[in-house]
Amino acid sequence: MKTNPFLSIFLTCSLLGTLSGCFQAKSVQQYTLSSAPSIQALPQQVRPMTILIGPVKVASYLDQPRMVKRYGATRIDTIPGREWAGDLTEMISNQLVADVGSLLKPSPVYPYPVTIAGIEGRRAAIDILRFEGSEDKTATIEARWLLFDLQDKSIIKAHSSLLHVPLADDSYESLATALSQGLTLLSQEIAEAAISSEKMNKTEDPRTKK
Repeated sequence: MKTNPFLSIFLTCSLLGTLSGCFQAKSVQQYTLSSAPSIQALPQQVRPMTILIGPVKVASYLDQPRMVKRYGATRIDTIPGREWAGDLTEMISNQLVADVGSLLKPSPVYPYPVTIAGIEGRRAAIDILRFEGSEDKTATIEARWLLFDLQDKSIIKAHSSLLHVPLADDSYESLATALSQGLTLLSQEIAEAAISSEKMNKTEDPRTKK
């Protein structure tokens, strides 16, 4: 039985086309977090103090490359082709250090752990529970954080933050921007707590009383 040459050519081309489609790389867009360029230092600081940020931890469902979007109370979707351009925990930690540093100038702010013996200051340990978009064009960050005294290791403040930032549009660039803005708001809460605790310490210190 003779084989139709045109049929053979057609089948070969179809097979090559299918294999080409299988091995074709999927388009992936990557996003970063970014601090706002115009963060102003908070007023009324008592004195410069060292601030450590960390450890920063993210919930297990966030610990993967894809961006996350929430639908309703229980449904979570990871977004194909929309990924963070690096380790999310590291990016969040880096932005928190940068933002708290801008808010508390001239106080030095470092990522935890750092070894500086005998320093006075504060450390913020942060658990990120939510870091996602939603179907109503809102970016949500939920975090639990503890503020410690660097000298005696005592807990100064335990707090839960729930922050919502509206998106400018439906794009994932807007989602990354809104999540960055939410981190700036979280940084402000932490910085204000550090300033407040230092003012309280100075008021209670008998050496400052006349």
